[in-house]
Amino acid sequence: MEETDKTKYSGGCACGEVRFGFYDPLTYKLACHCRTCQYMAGGGPAYVVGVQRDQFRITKGTPKEFATLSDSQNLMTRSFCGTCGTHLFASSDAHPEQCGVKVGCLDEPGKFKSRLHIWWEEAQPWHKRRWFTLRFGKNPPTKNRH
Repeated sequence: MEETDKTKYSGGCACGEVRFGFYDPLTYKLACHCRTCQYMAGGGPAYVVGVQRDQFRITKGTPKEFATLSDSQNLMTRSFCGTCGTHLFASSDAHPEQCGVKVGCLDEPGKFKSRLHIWWEEAQPWHKRRWFTLRFGKNPPTKNRH
């Protein structure tokens, strides 16, 4: 498949200082309810789509970064606009081939409905619990990579 045949997505921050784009395939669509994501999202979960790093490009500006250790001791680097503070995407040293793009900063966020919820055990009690979503108390199980 040629790159021009792939679906292109774009997004950016609220003030327009930082812009980015990426192509299919998406590796996941999820909502993370961990306490750190709640801080970054302003109270609710972080709605994220997984993108292959080699399909992702910053097209304008240079985001700032904030790094923390996850509960599993992986370095999580979150990127945001230094001017308006919009959280844009995050990456983990556990999966350097991917980045998680925040759905709220996409130009067409309505295309990305999450059916997977992770870190559900840290979700706020007022968050709607829907029967048709796949939920994990913490991270979902991963396949062994060799």
